[in-house]
Amino acid sequence: MKIIKNKEFLRNIAHQIDLFNTLGGGVSETYADIKKYKKGAVIEVWAAGVNPEAFRVVLHQNQVTVFSVLQSQDNPEMAAPMFTRIFMLPPQVDLSRIEAVYEDGQLLVKLPYHDSALNPREIEIKQK
Repeated sequence: MKIIKNKEFLRNIAHQIDLFNTLGGGVSETYADIKKYKKGAVIEVWAAGVNPEAFRVVLHQNQVTVFSVLQSQDNPEMAAPMFTRIFMLPPQVDLSRIEAVYEDGQLLVKLPYHDSALNPREIEIKQK
């Protein structure tokens, strides 16, 4: 049995097999979890074999969509979605401060709460 020694060829063929597996109905094994903290929440996404550049995070109204696209290196117009997750956001999330960070093989979408959600105040009831 001959072993293929051309590493560039192996990388390209592996990428093509991954792309065709996805197009043929295969999916990326994706893990998503939401951790809640006092000052906000974090969506943790881990997807096997997904490059950080392939992740996309889109905020629209009160929902965050996290997805990944597998792009062909040979043909930039050829792409296949690897996974999609949609998260509905509660009203206490400060939409203007959401950020996404890729670290240690995970995509972290940080959802900070409004300051007013952290410090409730009592409203005086006026009588007329």
